Amino acid sequence: MGFGFATVTPSATSVAQVGAAAVWTYPQRSLTDIQSLVSAIQNNNPSMLSTLSDILYVPAPFFAGQVSATQVAAFLNSLVLNYGLAGPAAAAISASPYGLWSTNFVTQVVPYLSNTTLNLLLSSGQMDADHAQLILYWLAQNYYYNTWVYTVTANAPSSITFSTNTVLNQNVLIAQNITIASGATITCGTWTCFFVAQSFNNYGTVVAYGAPGGVPPGSAGPGGTGGGGIVVVAITAVLGTLNVSGSPGGNAAGYIANGTGSGGSAGIFYVTSGVTVPLGGTSGGTNGYLGAAGLNGGGGGSAGANYKGAPGGNASVYLFSSPNAMATYILQGLSDWWITRTVGRPPTYVTPLAYMYGSGGGAGSENSGQVAGGGGGGGAGEVVVYGYNIVSGTVNAAGGNGGYSVSVNSVTPGGGGGGGAGGLVFIFYGATSGSVTANVAGGVGGTGSGGGTNGSAGANGTAYIVAVTVNG
Repeated sequence: MGFGFATVTPSATSVAQVGAAAVWTYPQRSLTDIQSLVSAIQNNNPSMLSTLSDILYVPAPFFAGQVSATQVAAFLNSLVLNYGLAGPAAAAISASPYGLWSTNFVTQVVPYLSNTTLNLLLSSGQMDADHAQLILYWLAQNYYYNTWVYTVTANAPSSITFSTNTVLNQNVLIAQNITIASGATITCGTWTCFFVAQSFNNYGTVVAYGAPGGVPPGSAGPGGTGGGGIVVVAITAVLGTLNVSGSPGGNAAGYIANGTGSGGSAGIFYVTSGVTVPLGGTSGGTNGYLGAAGLNGGGGGSAGANYKGAPGGNASVYLFSSPNAMATYILQGLSDWWITRTVGRPPTYVTPLAYMYGSGGGAGSENSGQVAGGGGGGGAGEVVVYGYNIVSGTVNAAGGNGGYSVSVNSVTPGGGGGGGAGGLVFIFYGATSGSVTANVAGGVGGTGSGGGTNGSAGANGTAYIVAVTVNG
């Protein structure tokens, strides 16, 4: 009854070619066929199958208690890796809910499949995007973070190395090994960049910039740019230097126009329960005309009692119940990116990438011929790292300083810009965390002029280093 797959040409009705509705057209299997299927699984020998279409019935002996999940997984590993039959297995998964390969069956077997098998199944032309999403989401939601990493990197470049200064032209970088050489600075080309690797080795610097600061009416100080976001997901991580500090607010250079500048643009933050996004500093100047502190950009300095300083940017905040919940959400967004960009088929419903970055500072206001306020400092951004083993690293997430004001004389008050707030640093580790230092200080306020007050300092941010549950 057995056959060698190397010499068999699947018929026109093989599982690799039929749609979900056609699963029901397969004839009943004989007792001998089912016995051959059981023996094939128990002996981890796919060549013992009576016919290739018997792959559709693999769940039957499992639910009958004749074979275990580990035996089924070993059989599927052999089927995919030794016989090159990822397509038929992927088609059987995608046929759900019309076939026997139910979600219940698949999720009981997934933990025991090899990373390469999972990758080949997900990448197969017979796997639909929604079932690929189901598998990757299940890994993330059940804290199989390492398996998730190994799966999405299995067909990625083996190594990517940066030896010189580079501006990234993509927001997600996936490789088995990512190395940044000493002395090299990698600048994120978007407001948030994501690194996914089995081994992340940064001996240089990664820097990201976030939301822009406000624009002044003339020569008052512009608001500082917020810090960006950096996400690292790896099995082993040498973090090097990760920099998401806010930029300083601009110093006023003159007073050639009248008016209030624009406020800082808003940032986005992801936080776990108990962690809050800090406020930037209120600007200096004249009471009633101060630039308001933002969440987390600094306010722009006022121009006397004529023009109010512009407010710092106010960020949106997404709250998660636990570190695992936050890490899982981030992996879900990366899962859908991987499915869409790498596999080439978007799921029906997509979790967006977790873009995170600091708010910009507000611009200083200006009174022509008299006074101009300093710009508010940009708020620092956010760094999130998942590493099963984190070796070491330095994270700079300090708020930008406020800019100083200028006045025509000592009795025309101009306000210094408020300092940007410090950022957020989340280090989630599975087994070990080495020495990781973080600077999350708020920026200092800028100096007032002509009797105007100095800007207030931005509040400090938070560095949160914590172990998360990892099941595999």
